Amino acid sequence: MRLLFAHDHRFLRGPGGELYTPGHIPASTWDRFLEHFDEIHVVARDGGPLPEGVRLGRSDHPRVKFEFVANLSSIRQLAFRSLDVEQRMRSAVQSADAVVARLPSEIGLLALKHARRLGKPYAVEVVGCAWEGTRTSGSTAARLYAPLAWARTRRAIGRAPLALYVTSKWLQARYPTSGESAFASNVTIEPMDGAAAVHRKARLAALAKGKQPVLGTIATLRVKYKGIQTAIEALARLRSSGLDLAYRVLGPGNQEPWKQLAASHGVADLVHFDGTRSAGAAVAGWLDEIDMYLQPSFTEGLPRAMIEAMSRGAACIGSTRGGIPELLPADRLHEPGDVAGLAALVRRLASDPGAVAGASEADLVTAEQFDSESLAIRRSEFYARLKANAQARSHSR
Repeated sequence: MRLLFAHDHRFLRGPGGELYTPGHIPASTWDRFLEHFDEIHVVARDGGPLPEGVRLGRSDHPRVKFEFVANLSSIRQLAFRSLDVEQRMRSAVQSADAVVARLPSEIGLLALKHARRLGKPYAVEVVGCAWEGTRTSGSTAARLYAPLAWARTRRAIGRAPLALYVTSKWLQARYPTSGESAFASNVTIEPMDGAAAVHRKARLAALAKGKQPVLGTIATLRVKYKGIQTAIEALARLRSSGLDLAYRVLGPGNQEPWKQLAASHGVADLVHFDGTRSAGAAVAGWLDEIDMYLQPSFTEGLPRAMIEAMSRGAACIGSTRGGIPELLPADRLHEPGDVAGLAALVRRLASDPGAVAGASEADLVTAEQFDSESLAIRRSEFYARLKANAQARSHSR
């Protein structure tokens, strides 16, 4: 059986035709679908050639075919959807036995439109908020489109026969479905081995002896809604009160505007952009050097990077957006864009090594809820229902 997977994700092309992901869709992601389907047809965006020197995880797989379409979120495509894109999507849906659309995404919404018209079994994966994601993307056009993006996404999820959410409550309340639902984060956690556990204890011991904590965030630099600007401004506020803390950022995108922002706030020497790492062990190794992880987002579903940071023993601080309050206690949350609030939380932890150690331990316990085995079981049961629907349709014809 063939599955169509539709999402706005941008895949980058290597010199030999291999594909790379700047986000969280490594090749291992496809195994969760291939447990139930024979092959996968992915419709997504072409991110262009892989820049020289950039290290990313591979996404290509021998049983997965990729097809790239234009950016359907552009004003032109939203207003005048090309006939070619419509025909290509209809053909892709027609040749599939079932469809999975990851939302929010314009490619996902287009796939769902044709799945309903053609009577194909389908499911949605709900990984974020269309309203907040669109409204905080930075452009005036996006802010104007946000209410429509919210309405279209809410309607699509509401009528979906199967919906898999990454949160346990928040997205379900904002985007309810009349169909069957389940929840499972799409995070993949690298188990902490003995060496990593020893390293964590050594980090905490160094903090207890007076070492200043290292702050970190994993986020793409292409957008502002991850709140890196809030963190940079908080660093400047902390410096003005005599506290200098290093802040490391891991993620793809143009570093220059962010370096200029850091310089304008007088903290260029404190902010370090580490580029990209391959998903899995390389990212886990980076997180092992972080004492306090910041997630000052303006929009979120359930942040995978924060859960990964928790699983490595980082003490986490985050905004009140999306599913973050499902992960953190209220005394480690701040309002989005609240520079003073974020600075105060960082200062409180940085001045109390015992509080960092306590938060680290609590976050390790929280991360245990997202162990790979239990998440894999929930996903497998969900995709098994989609396969059953596809088989029932096939037998009825």
